[in-house]
Amino acid sequence: MTKERIILKISGAALKDASAILSSTKLESIASQIKYIHKMYDIGIVVGGGNIWRGGTSDLKLYREEQAHYMGMVATIINSVALKEALVRIGVKAEVHSLLPCPKVSINYHKNIGNKALSQHKVVILAGGTGKPFFSTDTGAAKDAIELKANYIIMGKDGVDGVYSDDPKKNKKAIRYDRLTFKEAIAKELKVMDLSAMKMCQKNNIKIIVFNISRQNAIVNTMERKIPITIVSNDKR
Repeated sequence: MTKERIILKISGAALKDASAILSSTKLESIASQIKYIHKMYDIGIVVGGGNIWRGGTSDLKLYREEQAHYMGMVATIINSVALKEALVRIGVKAEVHSLLPCPKVSINYHKNIGNKALSQHKVVILAGGTGKPFFSTDTGAAKDAIELKANYIIMGKDGVDGVYSDDPKKNKKAIRYDRLTFKEAIAKELKVMDLSAMKMCQKNNIKIIVFNISRQNAIVNTMERKIPITIVSNDKR
């Protein structure tokens, strides 16, 4: 059976709790949800590293900016290995592929290797961003979606139920959109993902689904359309 392919983008913050930068409870919950939806979809996962290190916002008086970004990429590898172990523990075949070489814990990423792993019904966790500094994990997710022939990028936001006209945490009158075209999102300068990444998705007709990963069972409920989401695509169908 041919499955649709998705790229699931999870922030590093989704893996932490009040007492730990990597929460066993959070990892187990996300892993169990991935196991459930893996029955219906081939899944690539991009995990951020913000729970450990934010390369773009850290004190650059102490770190050269390029090195700060590399430290952020290393953080994504740490999170990816943790998620892989949570998946393997519950019987899901999973591999970490990284564009930042780290051979003891990951496979050096190449699109052909990634596509082969997905065709073997393995979950592929994509670490290390683009492997180069000054690019966000949004750009990495868009690149991965194109190379791995994904139909959707599923983006988990922390505490936000999709895409809004303004920051809903600051403006209670902000309007949430159920559906948007890429043209609308770009024209309105809405914070769906980095502009360059969004244009890559627009050009390659890859839909983006934005959801609140802080909700209970959020990944499963997003795929089953049981919670509020925003769908961004080239048309509103």
